[in-house]
Amino acid sequence: MKTSRLFFALGLIAAGILRAQSKPVAAPDITGVYQLLPDKATTPDGHRNEGSPDQLPLLPAALAQSKTVDLKQDPAKWCQPIGPFRMMAREKNKIEIMPIPGSITILFEDVSRGLLRTIRLDRDHVKLPDATWQGDSIGHWDNGVLVIDTNDFNDRTFLNDKGAPHSEQLRLIERIRPLLNGKYLEYKATAEDPKVLAKPYTYTRYYEKVDSEIVEDFCDNEE
Repeated sequence: MKTSRLFFALGLIAAGILRAQSKPVAAPDITGVYQLLPDKATTPDGHRNEGSPDQLPLLPAALAQSKTVDLKQDPAKWCQPIGPFRMMAREKNKIEIMPIPGSITILFEDVSRGLLRTIRLDRDHVKLPDATWQGDSIGHWDNGVLVIDTNDFNDRTFLNDKGAPHSEQLRLIERIRPLLNGKYLEYKATAEDPKVLAKPYTYTRYYEKVDSEIVEDFCDNEE
């Protein structure tokens, strides 16, 4: 009888430990303004930017197509949105994250090239009337990491500064994780496009939370 009670007690303890371990992590508050760290900078705990949209593993046909592109028509040179995959790695990028019920809005100081993004937390993908520069973004929290899934991009943007194209099958998976009590954000972007890329490609960027505001930005058709 004592043995049975012992096993019963151990079972209750084990069940309690499992419940504690499986308790979901609350969604962190990532509200604020964040500045992209330069490539040579590191966070206090040693993280630094890795990879680049310029290192995309293009399939031969896509590589050949990129070499025919007139880079004078690059949307970045015409004050037009360049898409999140390229924009989030853009030097000196500065953003403001504003969570609201059911969604998260990201504003870009470089409003012409970044515009704004709305990540819906309350629905699945929907078919947009027309594909857009930013695509259709849905998100969810996974143990403190914001996971964003975006598709339905138009064909008016490149994937990098070298004119890399993308197809209608482009899918972007982003993961945003706060570090050091929210002082920094780790941003990972993975592009998947079986018509253009030999394999999915991921780069990582780090953003520092800053005590400043997004200011008015003026685009004059010059890089």
